[in-house]
Amino acid sequence: MRRMLVCVALAVTVGALLLSACSKRDTGVQFWHAMGGPLGDTLDVLVAEYNRTHPGQEVQSIGNANYEALSQKIMGAVAAGQPPDLAQVYEAWTAELIENGSVEPLTEYVNGPNGLSAEELADFLPGMIENNTWDGVLYSVPFNKSVRALYWNKDLFATEGLTHAPTTWAEYMDYARRLTKDLDGDGQVDQWGTAGEISAWMFENLLIQNGGAVVTPDGSRAAFDAPEGVEALEYMVKLLTEYGKVTGGYEYQNDFQAGKVGMIEGSTVSLSFMKDKYTFHMATAPLPVGKQSGCLVAGTNVVIFADAPVQHKEAAWEFIRWFTSPEVTARWAAATGYAPVRKSAMDTPLMVRRFEEVEGWRGVFDQFTFAGYEPRTPAWYAGRKALQEVGVESALRKQKAPLEALTDAAAAVNAELGAR
Repeated sequence: MRRMLVCVALAVTVGALLLSACSKRDTGVQFWHAMGGPLGDTLDVLVAEYNRTHPGQEVQSIGNANYEALSQKIMGAVAAGQPPDLAQVYEAWTAELIENGSVEPLTEYVNGPNGLSAEELADFLPGMIENNTWDGVLYSVPFNKSVRALYWNKDLFATEGLTHAPTTWAEYMDYARRLTKDLDGDGQVDQWGTAGEISAWMFENLLIQNGGAVVTPDGSRAAFDAPEGVEALEYMVKLLTEYGKVTGGYEYQNDFQAGKVGMIEGSTVSLSFMKDKYTFHMATAPLPVGKQSGCLVAGTNVVIFADAPVQHKEAAWEFIRWFTSPEVTARWAAATGYAPVRKSAMDTPLMVRRFEEVEGWRGVFDQFTFAGYEPRTPAWYAGRKALQEVGVESALRKQKAPLEALTDAAAAVNAELGAR
């Protein structure tokens, strides 16, 4: 009986794999992503439009709960020899997929009859094509990219005679101090200058602005524990714990929307989730500048998998071309808060109107002119988590001083980097 059950289980497993393979071939291009909420809704609308206007090249939008779930699903599918045709990926994932030969080089598609001209490639935002290129070969294309923005409550600012967003670290700290108040005299703060979550991304931006680097130039070791990093984390701790509050999840956005916080940092995409949830006059601004301007781009790219059927690869490439065209990427950006990945999209009527609707929005996106990118080594996905949990979180929770927190985080990241 046991042998028969094992045989039945094997038959079911093999049958499921065969069914999955047939399904993928029969129902169009499978696109795995982690877009949810209003972002997923916008993506589904665009995919549906693409399918209507490209008969015979249907794209299936298959959402996943979050990036962690998407990563596990992709790596499991690759190991089982059943990857999707197209998927959203971080650079660290791409590097790993390149190592095992799982992703399709895109250079031949770019140079093919349905490719991209030199002018079109140059139209992508600064650094985006280079960041998706390994050893001269393009393996991915930018999909959902964002930078950090400062959101500020103009009404609360006006109570202190503040007429513009902070532009320097010194102003940032001073404004946060002036806006932090005990309004009812009970000895407890009930209006904060700022608020934020535990975020490696916020620290990384401060680090770059302070003249530091995340890793060494060759990517082999952590560099964020240098004096520039310690100063940046000390600043972050003071800002968020003396004149602000550290919250879990998106509570800091809720407090801002309720008028309890003067200013917060967030992704440009945060605007989509705060839409119509505040009653005050809100404006946006680029990040306040430290020793230098600087910011790191967040978000993912898309890849085509090497094991996809030839016709699916061609259809996936056509979808990529369509999605990253100036007109479509402008629609994606206007609806979601992600950046349009093409320079020319910034000047489309839709984006010009969006810049008029959201005060300071154009300046926020101008940060892409000097933006950098996170490390692309396969180990960085785990390394970034170590930086956030071992370094940033322990310092913000006052469990360790910034120097000790970053020293310990660097040791954890170096262990990840050395394991590759």
